[in-house]
Amino acid sequence: MFKSYCQQEQLIFPPNLGDFIPLDAPVRLVSSIVDQLDMEQVFATYSSSAEGCPAYYPRMLMKLVLFGYLNNIFSSRNLEESARRDVHMVWLSSYQFPDHTTINRFRNRCSPFIKDIFSDLVRLLVERGEVTLSKELYIDGSTIRSRAARRRIKWRSRAERFSALAREEIERGVADLCEQIDEADNAEELKRQCADCSPEAALDIVDELEARSAAKGRKAKGKANTIRRAIGRKRAHDDTLEQCGDRCGVSPADPDCGIMHAKEDGYEGFATPNYNVQIATTNQYVTNYGTYDTPSDKDTALDFIDECIQRNGVRPEAVVEDAGYGVEEVYSGLEQRHIEAVVKYPGYDRETSPSNKWPSDCDLNGFRLSPCLTTLICPAGHLMEVVGHERRVTRSGFRNDSTKMTCRHCDGCPFNRGCPVYKREDRSIHRGLGNFRQERAARERLDKPENQARLKRRQLEPEPVFGQIKHNHGFTRFRHFGKAQVEMDLGFLLMAHNIRKLYKNSHKTA
Repeated sequence: MFKSYCQQEQLIFPPNLGDFIPLDAPVRLVSSIVDQLDMEQVFATYSSSAEGCPAYYPRMLMKLVLFGYLNNIFSSRNLEESARRDVHMVWLSSYQFPDHTTINRFRNRCSPFIKDIFSDLVRLLVERGEVTLSKELYIDGSTIRSRAARRRIKWRSRAERFSALAREEIERGVADLCEQIDEADNAEELKRQCADCSPEAALDIVDELEARSAAKGRKAKGKANTIRRAIGRKRAHDDTLEQCGDRCGVSPADPDCGIMHAKEDGYEGFATPNYNVQIATTNQYVTNYGTYDTPSDKDTALDFIDECIQRNGVRPEAVVEDAGYGVEEVYSGLEQRHIEAVVKYPGYDRETSPSNKWPSDCDLNGFRLSPCLTTLICPAGHLMEVVGHERRVTRSGFRNDSTKMTCRHCDGCPFNRGCPVYKREDRSIHRGLGNFRQERAARERLDKPENQARLKRRQLEPEPVFGQIKHNHGFTRFRHFGKAQVEMDLGFLLMAHNIRKLYKNSHKTA
């Protein structure tokens, strides 16, 4: 015996889709959260005219996008297909079926306001007691691939070299044309002008020389065309250098991304187009995020912390970061902002290991700061002599000078076997004394029991979030070009992550 089966059966009363969805389903939480979000800025982007076809309700589209990201559906075409096949999506849309173009346009509408919407979601989490922004912020960074091709990169070094070659070719071509002119003084003046002029000015000089050659009845067209082609190449290389800025290269398809090494690329030893994604977490909820084009976390730390303070409206008591952030600029910046820096420096773990024989005021080689704070004391106890200073400025403009020091007592010293001074021919080392002072102060802070607990907690905060996003949900590459679109994509992803975390936590306590 079998149960009745009839695909063409007519129902007198149509069913309610909500009856097919459990009361504790994640889709109901998504709908409830979006109904509480402040989306007035998105509403303002729509026309208020009564003419034409009415637009889809923005909250409905927001629910579809967030529920799609919650289930690893990131493509607008896949979202369109799911909105027709998935009963949860049909319930969210109330039997409306927007196409992929409508969904994509809605995401673009949200792009300028995505961080405001994300901050409003964090506010809801604070009101629910899931997040406390006034205590610790756990910050970490990771690379996520750009949509740009890996091998189509324009390198700064190549552009500089080829730009110089094009410049030399232009100068040689102008010199050859100048030989055809009888006015020698004027020809020498044109040569000097071409040596330091822009490609546009060089092109004017070539036109003038070509006109003079034609007036003399001489053919200079071939040489002039060669110079023009060289000017075109120089313009292209100069544009590449302008796009690079202070970076090592640029991807033509996505100039906003950075060229950096990434563990997930599989191209070990080769830099590829990536974004450096920074996140701040509390209880594994992402409270802030940012994308940068520089591979170094320490260069983005203070800008990201300032953005966290601005977005949250609260200054945290402490910032917990790993050794990639432990430099003088970050320590000094947090001190100026009256935030406790629970930040490791590169040698902290080795200094605190049982195998380290030096006291806490010494580095790994046994050097310690002198009482006058202007030089170091070597492991044998000798005051090192300062022989020079080197001015260094970071990318953000922070001055981090290096001091060159030497020791006159290396011969016969019992510590010279592992001493970096003895290994160098000039018996000298370069150290940033300001960074050395900050590291010693950081060592005292990190050794406190409460900060040791924070460091252990950090291993359970931002790093698992990146693991969930990349490994569990397969988000290893952005699907848009440009920083604005990338931050929009990342904003939806992290909002979905927070809702997923809220759903799991609510069921743990239930």
